[in-house]
Amino acid sequence: MDLTIVVPTYNERENLQPLVERIFSVFRKNKIKGEIIIVDDNSPDGTALIAEKLRKKNKNLKIIKRKGKLGLSSAVLEGFKRANGNILSVIDADLSHPPEKIPLLFNEIKTGADFVIGSRYIKGGRIEGWGLYRKLVSKVGTTLARIFTKVKDPMSGFFMIKKECLEEIDFNPKGFKICLEFLIKAKYKNVKEVPITFTNRKEGKSKVSFKEYYFLLRNLVGYLFYKKRSLGQFIKFSIVGGVGTLINIAILYILTEFFNIYYLISAIFAFIVALTNNFILNKIWTFEEKLKEGALRKYIKFFTISVIALTVNLSFLYIFVEYFKIWYIFAQFLAILITLIINFSGNKLWTFIK
Repeated sequence: MDLTIVVPTYNERENLQPLVERIFSVFRKNKIKGEIIIVDDNSPDGTALIAEKLRKKNKNLKIIKRKGKLGLSSAVLEGFKRANGNILSVIDADLSHPPEKIPLLFNEIKTGADFVIGSRYIKGGRIEGWGLYRKLVSKVGTTLARIFTKVKDPMSGFFMIKKECLEEIDFNPKGFKICLEFLIKAKYKNVKEVPITFTNRKEGKSKVSFKEYYFLLRNLVGYLFYKKRSLGQFIKFSIVGGVGTLINIAILYILTEFFNIYYLISAIFAFIVALTNNFILNKIWTFEEKLKEGALRKYIKFFTISVIALTVNLSFLYIFVEYFKIWYIFAQFLAILITLIINFSGNKLWTFIK
């Protein structure tokens, strides 16, 4: 068997049959010896019954029925364990990924790549049917993930990888972003992205929830410990941020209380002084650069990212409170954590990149 495609499912009865038919059609037209493994998390809508009917028509279709909703990442790993293919792939069950792109990814593997990702964010790739909110959240998540990889779409749900790249590695992701887990831990040399058009589902409901975003943040923090250099830089960056916060508050208090300066003017001055302090400490301590090396250019970048981070903080605070009904204090804590990671990743990838 050349290729195994794992399809995790939960309440996808409307989408499953057309997806399976399109995949097998692609196999036949391109003479690919392939199989499909459907991993169903006990869908209450009868998805598994549809899968059983399809299995009677296709000998290269397997079904794994699980006892509950255990999550996409674990479904992928369970499917991979049962795979006969030398190349492993994942595709969403909701028809958001085009099965017709399977030969393109497959040929990239056959011609030398170890890991191929269907990318929404390289030239030629795009997203159809998403609103501004979904696009914003996706871009933020992608930016955070790029602390660890240069891949433009590290959280794609459509990819292929050689089976040998996953052997003897302990994977333990939560949520639905297993591609990033593989990018960080798998044993590959050559990764490539190919453009795809991601189309928003037409049938069924999206599985994206606040819980999935929580898992993403938890995974990202865990990856910092996995990548020791990034962890050290993140800790230093956080310490510098704490020092900057104390400086900001101290200057705001002193200027307002002792010099009777209007508090908003004091706040602006305090912000600039604290930001300048943070820039200097991060440059020479966190990212170990000489102070004079591109100082003005990098200061402007640092300032820009700080303003963006502040905007993101306020945006997520609003989203968590208004859309997810989270208590505003806890929502601010989550927003600060996201902002910290964005601030760090933005400066690591743009300001202080070597």
